Amino acid sequence: MGVTLEGQKKESSVWVLMRRQRARRALVKKIMIRPKNSLDASRRPCRSINRRVKTLKELVPNTKSSESLDGLFRQTADYILALEMKVRVMQTMVQVLTETDCV
Repeated sequence: MGVTLEGQKKESSVWVLMRRQRARRALVKKIMIRPKNSLDASRRPCRSINRRVKTLKELVPNTKSSESLDGLFRQTADYILALEMKVRVMQTMVQVLTETDCV
């Protein structure tokens, strides 16, 4: 078969990353979906917002629990920009490495 220990490590890390992505997607989905039925309709928006803010704090690393909503949104925007930059860097690295492998 020729599967090395190195290949197994890479495969397992891929599965770990996929599980993490699924967990994050589930949290994001939790934020986006509104509860269908609630016992107290007048309290639903407040509880719903608080639940979504709590989930957002779980998604964004290094958030302070005492931070204002404005600060949380700014930190979330910064985190999204940082993730986009990391993706661009990784895409560039893959492109450069695949070009040098073919030559």
